[in-house]
Amino acid sequence: MKIRTRLLLLTVLSGILSLTILSGLFWLDKQQDLLFQHIETINRIQAHTNILRSQFRVHERYRDDGSIHKAMASQTQLKTLLDKLQANPTSEKAYINSMLRLSESLESLYTRMLSTHQDDVQLTDRHKDNSHYYLMDRLDNTILSMSEDSFKLAHHALKNSRQESQKSATIMQILLISLTLIIVLSALQTSRLFRDRLKQLEMGIHKLARGELNHTIAVTHDEIGQLAQHFNQMTHKLRASTISVDQLQLEVNKRTSELVKQKETLKQLAEHDSLTGLSNRNAFMQNLKTTLKHCEDKQNSAAIFFIDLDRFKHINDSLGHSVGDAVLIEMARRFTNTLRKSDSLARIGGDEFTVIIDPIYQLDDASELAHKLITSLNAPYHYQNSTFYLHVSIGISLYPQDGQDALELMKNADAAMYQAKHAGGNRYYFYNREINKHTLELLKQESELRTALNEQQLTVYYQPQFNLTTQTLLGVEALVRWQHPTKGMITPDQFIPIAEEKGLIHQLGAQVLNTACKQVKRWQEQLGYPLSLAVNVSSKQLSEHQLNETVYQALEKTQFPASSLELEITESCLLENTEDAIGKLLSLRAQGIMIALDDFGTGYSSLSYLKRLPLNKLKIDKAFIDNIASHDEDRAICKAIIALGSTLNLSVIAEGVESDLQAEVLIHEGCEQVQGYLFGKPMPAEEFSQTYLLNSRHIECSTQ
Repeated sequence: MKIRTRLLLLTVLSGILSLTILSGLFWLDKQQDLLFQHIETINRIQAHTNILRSQFRVHERYRDDGSIHKAMASQTQLKTLLDKLQANPTSEKAYINSMLRLSESLESLYTRMLSTHQDDVQLTDRHKDNSHYYLMDRLDNTILSMSEDSFKLAHHALKNSRQESQKSATIMQILLISLTLIIVLSALQTSRLFRDRLKQLEMGIHKLARGELNHTIAVTHDEIGQLAQHFNQMTHKLRASTISVDQLQLEVNKRTSELVKQKETLKQLAEHDSLTGLSNRNAFMQNLKTTLKHCEDKQNSAAIFFIDLDRFKHINDSLGHSVGDAVLIEMARRFTNTLRKSDSLARIGGDEFTVIIDPIYQLDDASELAHKLITSLNAPYHYQNSTFYLHVSIGISLYPQDGQDALELMKNADAAMYQAKHAGGNRYYFYNREINKHTLELLKQESELRTALNEQQLTVYYQPQFNLTTQTLLGVEALVRWQHPTKGMITPDQFIPIAEEKGLIHQLGAQVLNTACKQVKRWQEQLGYPLSLAVNVSSKQLSEHQLNETVYQALEKTQFPASSLELEITESCLLENTEDAIGKLLSLRAQGIMIALDDFGTGYSSLSYLKRLPLNKLKIDKAFIDNIASHDEDRAICKAIIALGSTLNLSVIAEGVESDLQAEVLIHEGCEQVQGYLFGKPMPAEEFSQTYLLNSRHIECSTQ
């Protein structure tokens, strides 16, 4: 049988085993249902037997004819259940037949009882009493016998049910064990045959290499048998030929050389990266272990570099994997040209490269080489119609001070690389214990944040926004808070950067947006007017392609009006991929969504942005509001922003208003919209409802 056929057979047997398990589970479930139905019928028989006894006691005490009719009706149902049980081939036949006979006796006794009651007017009192007591005694004995039989029937049925269940389970276990054994034995046999055939083929090649031409390999009807047949044909031709011994030796050497080349090719494939041709992870780890052993014997030091390409994911996502592969090949080429021949370069996966420096005599040697690797990427890389400026982050660990084995050194170099990337990239860091501690803490925070997102630990707080002129509530700003189960309340400035760095900001933003839209929609219905909702959008969110789709889905899911939603962005959102960001904002604005520029005046405040952006509102930063009443410069800046907004037909809102004097200055300068602790701090939805929505008088603000 061919190996391919054997493998196919193993696959079929595995499928049969899976189907058998499913069928067995279904069959066991069916058997259990039948047993439960059988026991339920017997329980109903016991119930009707109890009814007969109770009706007998009623008649015995009150001599009521109605109890006889009720007993006869119950006896009829009892007989129907017994007939139903009798139709099933069970081992309780004796008890069922006995109860059927007793049931027929009951029917006859009840008939005579009714007949006696109808004729008792024609009998003497003594005769009536004798007849009645005789029938009552017979009824009592019959019902008692039926009750005893019903209990025996129930006991026997439970015993049979237990035995049937055990029997069914045993059958299934035997069947599954048998199939499993068949599959295991078939797999072992296939493995043994494959190993034996390869061993025979290898032995034949070795003998052929030594010049033994009489050796043949047994031919079987499988794939390796075909190779054996070709081998035998080759040795036969060599034996039959009249070439000289030298020519024969040349032919043998040629064949042996081909086999050696094939072996080298297989080794190359097993130990090298197919894209760059560098050593792969397995070869690198083996090389590192060998290097460490050599360093231990010679009392030398070595350095391990862990290299990661900065922003490689952006290249893959925006331009495709083919461009990403070309970038990796170029990196490998430049690194190879920079390193010494004694250095070992490997690609261990994705955009991650490693280098072993052996030996290293002083720390500056590692620093100098790391600097050269970074510098080798300074020249722009041109590919097709794109130009790339490549940067890497490098982490360095040293043997023996940073670790005694390969895994520990790799882990520490990785931690140092992570710290270099966290510091902005395009640099190298040496490992130290503080770096490792900090890295572990960041990893722990990332894990806790992922858990918080999955377990809904994040809470949305709402800060009111008021109109100073009309003293009415205009809207709310949604602000996210993290209620940690052990650390308590964690502020956004602690976890938002982690969410942005680890790619969690989109999930976080979507949760906040959906929750806030749902809540404010409910408040709008209570108030009867379109309360606005302001939600912050980070630069990372604006750079992701799914932002617009996430906003549209939230509006559709919550039925929140687009005209009541206000997305707040900062000027930093526009510093990277400006055209793409403006395009997304224009698309959102076209759907009726409002756009506000947050922290206005603290960034570049480029008027060209104001001209191009589809803005509806400017938000004066708290830094200018704090001293607006005491510093003429801050008051002048606020006045200029308010005037600019009025000229460009933009709304202006001041945030961080905390005193009556600040509010008075803002009113005087023409700023109508405000938010801050003077009017309300950020609070949970329930507290906001109690404060501002329980009755209409809470809607108005107060500056007293």
